[in-house]
Amino acid sequence: MLRHLREFSALAPVLSQTPEWLLEATPAELPQGPIDFALLDCSGTDTDPFRLLDALQSRLAPQRWLVMCEAPDPAFTSYAAGLGASGCLPVPASPEQTRAAVALVRAGGQCFPRRAFAMPVPSPIGPGRSTARG
Repeated sequence: MLRHLREFSALAPVLSQTPEWLLEATPAELPQGPIDFALLDCSGTDTDPFRLLDALQSRLAPQRWLVMCEAPDPAFTSYAAGLGASGCLPVPASPEQTRAAVALVRAGGQCFPRRAFAMPVPSPIGPGRSTARG
């Protein structure tokens, strides 16, 4: 994936770090200047993904960013979108899906799984505040 990111960013440097780096890096280690695009892979780490989202937004504030995570739930996806994420890609994703999501987000589009924003299941409690049927 890193090779493909470098192809997309032929004119800009590509910095590759672990997700935990967002929490551990000193201010001097952070990139200087605006960050055009960030890809945050929250899968395969024991670190709280919500903390990683907060750290990415507060420490790097990228203009566009894509989050990869294992089975994103609606709360996580909504939180990421609320912080400014342009997309959330469930892992595992094929290289083609990942490249397409990166290209879409870098072009200014959004990429969120439909199931993460699905309508909630209707409540079994009826209009009279009862679960009685019939």
